[in-house]
Amino acid sequence: MDLRRIRYFVAVAEELHFGRAAEKVNVVQSAVSRQIKLLEEELDFTLFTRIGQKVGLTIPGEIFLPEAYAILQRADEGLERVRACARGTVGRLTIGFVDVALWATLPAILSEFRNQAPEIDLQLRQLDRIAQIEALNSSAIDIAIFPSPAPLDADICTEPFAATPFVAVLPKQHRLASRRDIALRELATEPFVLFPTRKRTRMLEMIVAACSGAGYMPRVTQEAEQLHTLMSLVNAGIGVTLAPKWVAENFSTGASYAYLTDPLPNYELRIAWRKAATSTNVAINQFRRIVQRMSSDVEARPLQEVAALEMSEVD
Repeated sequence: MDLRRIRYFVAVAEELHFGRAAEKVNVVQSAVSRQIKLLEEELDFTLFTRIGQKVGLTIPGEIFLPEAYAILQRADEGLERVRACARGTVGRLTIGFVDVALWATLPAILSEFRNQAPEIDLQLRQLDRIAQIEALNSSAIDIAIFPSPAPLDADICTEPFAATPFVAVLPKQHRLASRRDIALRELATEPFVLFPTRKRTRMLEMIVAACSGAGYMPRVTQEAEQLHTLMSLVNAGIGVTLAPKWVAENFSTGASYAYLTDPLPNYELRIAWRKAATSTNVAINQFRRIVQRMSSDVEARPLQEVAALEMSEVD
């Protein structure tokens, strides 16, 4: 059904005069008459009575008028929603992330994004690095937040998200707990709590490489799949570990941390997206702009804010 014809019908119904209706919609009267006739043929009933110069609605026309208003309103609302989607103010954005991002700038960035684009359906998925790259390639997620290095894929673009040094995390009662700085070799005989090797985490790779560079392999006495669990094990005195400074700062109740004197690379997170996706989902670039503005300014979030994140949205 032609929306133009419906608009002409509404104009005539409101004016009850073809000439004034034509002026209202900025066309000649003959065009209005022709389109109304075509609409009546399409509907298979007469909309107006015409007696001399007087125009009136037929009973079917009276019944159709509120429906015509509703059709035009739905069309206008639909068009505005599509335009808003093109502007990036409505739509959907699915973000994959590693859990350590929750202790960095991610909660504050998500909060700002929600403030700027409250109509965007924001979906969060906690995935490891490899799973995020696979999800990007299959379009299951729009944005990935994972540890460096960037994948060697020409279709995936990346840029820095946040970075922080590794620190040694020790139980409060540990003999080195009062130290501000320690060398990795001083932990050579300590029991470690670490991720299992099957978890494929970049953090585990970096920790093992750092210890190896200090002349030993960490003696793992307990494994855990979640970073929060590892830190809780340190709190309980089960062992020591290495962690990004963001994380260590949030577990001060039963653990302390010390800076490492070894020249270790920072733990870096990157944001990634498919190059082609920015043309169909402009919310990607809107999220990126917030990341670029906030990542260098926002410190690690307190643990309470991490817990307060609306994890009901996490798949």
